[in-house]
Amino acid sequence: MVSKHEIIDYSNEMPIKISIQNMEDMSRHWHSSLEIYLILSGSLTVMFEEGSFKLKEDDIILINSNQFHEIKSSNTVAAVLQIKQSFFERWVDENTYFECNSVLYHSRNKYLKLKKLIAKLVHASYNVTEHKSLLIIPLSYNILYELIYNFRSLKTNTTEKNSKNLKRLKGIIQYLNDNYTENITLEAIAKREYLSASYLSHFFEKNMGISLFNYLSGIRLRHAVSDLLHTDLTIEQIAVNNGFSNSRYFVSLFKKEYGVLPKQYKKEQKEPAVSDNGSKSLQPSMLLLKQQDFLSKLGEYLDKESKNDLPSEKYPTRLIVHSINTTIKKQFLHHSFKTFTSVGRAKELMYKNVRDNLQELQKEVGFQYIKFHGILDDSMMLYNEDRNGNPYLVFTYVDEVLDFLLSLGLKPLIQFSFMPKQLADDTDRTLFYNPVILSKPKDYKKWVYLITEFTKHLLKRYGSSEVRSWMFSFWNVPFLSYIFSFENNEIAYDLYRITRNCVKECDPLLSFGNPSYGSLDFSNSEFYDFLEYCKQHDCYPDFYNIHCYPVKTSSIGTFVILGKSHTENSDKDAIILSDDPDYMAHSIEGFKNSIAAYPKLPIYITEWASTSSHSDWLNDTCYRSAYIVKNILENYDEVESFGNWCLTDILEEMPMDNDEFHGELGLYTCHGIKKPAYHAFTFLNKLMDILVDRGEGYFITTNGKGDYSILLYNYHHVSPLYAQGVLFNVTFTERYNAFVNPSSLDIHLTLTHVENAEYTVTHHVVNRESGSAFDEWVRMGAVPLTTEEEYITLKGRSMPRIMKEQVTVTNNTMAQFALLLPHEIRLIHIKKVEYSPSVYR
Repeated sequence: MVSKHEIIDYSNEMPIKISIQNMEDMSRHWHSSLEIYLILSGSLTVMFEEGSFKLKEDDIILINSNQFHEIKSSNTVAAVLQIKQSFFERWVDENTYFECNSVLYHSRNKYLKLKKLIAKLVHASYNVTEHKSLLIIPLSYNILYELIYNFRSLKTNTTEKNSKNLKRLKGIIQYLNDNYTENITLEAIAKREYLSASYLSHFFEKNMGISLFNYLSGIRLRHAVSDLLHTDLTIEQIAVNNGFSNSRYFVSLFKKEYGVLPKQYKKEQKEPAVSDNGSKSLQPSMLLLKQQDFLSKLGEYLDKESKNDLPSEKYPTRLIVHSINTTIKKQFLHHSFKTFTSVGRAKELMYKNVRDNLQELQKEVGFQYIKFHGILDDSMMLYNEDRNGNPYLVFTYVDEVLDFLLSLGLKPLIQFSFMPKQLADDTDRTLFYNPVILSKPKDYKKWVYLITEFTKHLLKRYGSSEVRSWMFSFWNVPFLSYIFSFENNEIAYDLYRITRNCVKECDPLLSFGNPSYGSLDFSNSEFYDFLEYCKQHDCYPDFYNIHCYPVKTSSIGTFVILGKSHTENSDKDAIILSDDPDYMAHSIEGFKNSIAAYPKLPIYITEWASTSSHSDWLNDTCYRSAYIVKNILENYDEVESFGNWCLTDILEEMPMDNDEFHGELGLYTCHGIKKPAYHAFTFLNKLMDILVDRGEGYFITTNGKGDYSILLYNYHHVSPLYAQGVLFNVTFTERYNAFVNPSSLDIHLTLTHVENAEYTVTHHVVNRESGSAFDEWVRMGAVPLTTEEEYITLKGRSMPRIMKEQVTVTNNTMAQFALLLPHEIRLIHIKKVEYSPSVYR
């Protein structure tokens, strides 16, 4: 292992570097900077010349400038603070050092102020995006003051000999860093230091714990890795440019250090990790975002008083839009967000609560189609075999579900999933708490029988005219980049073709789409490999079926994401949220560009949400409603559907939870309480059919008869820390700490060419004060609901606020003003008052 000795680089204005590190063992080394370790989890042993100290969670230690030390880590996560030595020179002399070691002095109060300052520094460094240095520099000076005031001491054990040794080592190391690309010899360095080559070699290894040339190789290797990842240079060029004698030696050293060849290392850094069974990024963690809590220790140091020192809500942002000409009709709207709604599985459509919720949603909004999984699951008891192994189908539950949907005016997307147990080749290949089987069929002829007879039954029971208006597809993201995959993509391709052909042979006019595709950024080649397969086998889909979840793999920058996905014995990176607030727009644009060479087909987003996690606390908050409104308005009618996932928290992919607001994806809680996300769709449903104007934060529509519907939103993206699954000071009830510097939005809109008349103006508002069941529950005391009266009370208190006024327009101009709180959505409905002639009689 190459020594972890470092020359720490600082920006011009920042005297301090802060990072959260998953600590590794480090051999004996030193550096000119001061270094502070605050242990967040695990344990760390730091060995000095005068002794060793074992630190555990909540311990803190300072390593002085030019102090030799060695580190042994045991699953340690630490906040690491590195302070430039010259930063102190104005206030302390060269004989000053700092005694800060909680192993020696156990008084918690002695270190509390320093820990608070470090916590604030971490919060500002990772969360604040605007004018960060204006916060960090004062915090740096506060830390400096705290160290000088409470931890300063005098050097008592640094001999003149040690000082000379350090000066010589510093000079040698600086020379190596400045000249690592050259042909450096031991003799040349020895001559430069007026030493013999053998003495120099012994001196360096004794003081650094590593030979001089191994240390030099480490410097060269680090620079070579940077070239490897960030340039297109050949291996030979990288080797030469970084001082290696030849590429063979470079490759040998690289493999010894990193365990793989350079080209493979570069490839792995650009691609998702591959699991033992060949699946890239196999992620139940996509479904259960790993909210890291090792930083909760830092959050504990931020009491209410110190939290107030951090950025809170800013002054309102003002948005003024003058002279919106209401006679200019920009486009007619198709309202494609109403194409799809969804529930988890076909089986759930037999539950009374789910049926009641769906019936209410359909009455208030009115969707065309519904997406669900598992119509072939054993829970639907469709596929059976007799004692001789002959297959037969029982349609009782399937018919009940489909009859119910059709009674609501909903048409199904029949997704042929998942594998019945009697037909599965591998019954142990399962997913979810209430498991589904992800196996290929053990008998393809029986699979053909299942699909063919099922399709024939639908045509016979409901009629070809009706069923031709439905949609069909095979499986849910069965490609290797996702959790529902088969052993390889060829199985997915072949089963898609076989399934599609079975359906088309029953009726060629049935609409069959691709297996839903949900790659992290729509750039993975496997979907386009699938389209090439379709081209070769003449089995193109009739529509594109995609998902859009704003997630990606860790880690970002210097921040280390820890933890395992929620499958046993998995060590894959957790899935984290994208830091791109316009992820959906960029994804749609990227997908359209990528399929330009393929047939132009309708694009349906059949699943999307603000996260793929079933336990993201923001799912219950106003953030989710603002996310829905922002993304639908900014991408209005760009694709044929925006199928929000999903209807209710009754979703059997993860264990049920006793907490009413546990972060599930539903529009309703398990007990049928509407979340803010539900109201987002009722607001969208009140938009009219003609677009007048749109911009960031507003969307104005009209019916062409003098009435208007305006939808406003004040969206704020999650903080960088929260996006990485780090809670920090976010708690079960303090969920809005996931945002930094949220500001109100002061909107002024002026509509011109408005007919002079009387108007009723109605504001419908959802924010933390009204329309948010979670925030209302917190105000009720944040304790579990236990009685029917409490549920009814919460439901009643969680409706949007309504404000009405009468307005007279006399100069063909109407101004609308609204101050939107962070995460607020607001619908303004403007209706011309029509007076009946009888009024004047």
